[in-house]
Amino acid sequence: MKTNLIYRGPEASHATRAISRRSKASLRGALVAKLPGFERPRVIQFESALEYAFLCLMLVRTDIHHIWDQPTGLHYVDADGCPAKHVFDFLVTRSCGERIAVAIKPMKRVIQRNFVSELERIAAATPKHFADRVMLITDQHLDRRAAAAAARQLARSRPALTEAAA
Repeated sequence: MKTNLIYRGPEASHATRAISRRSKASLRGALVAKLPGFERPRVIQFESALEYAFLCLMLVRTDIHHIWDQPTGLHYVDADGCPAKHVFDFLVTRSCGERIAVAIKPMKRVIQRNFVSELERIAAATPKHFADRVMLITDQHLDRRAAAAAARQLARSRPALTEAAA
């Protein structure tokens, strides 16, 4: 009996916006995940420690079907009446089919830039076929201990290098 041992790496990220790899102030990275809505394992990118913490918390939940990093940008009209475009950090699809467009920002930036008002305009322009609702996540919403525990759980669930090589 002949065994075919061809390795196929994970599918590339489906992000529609390139993530800048240069930053002195924040974490940039990617991890490989397998969700029920993915054909095979896929790279998911993140641009900050907050996004990474959120992603870890989502990946350990049993009700998450699919996560799209940096989904298609949405057009809206900004506070000055000018056309603008927003790219959510993630589009999360739950097993029940609910789609949630997630914006992740530090609370300091939310306050400085009056982001809640901007997000309200973005939410009003978000078509129902894209997302059922819009959610803002800040550093005040995330439980850092729970996120660290989720990251440890994900690390324990990865196959060992020897298993992958076998």
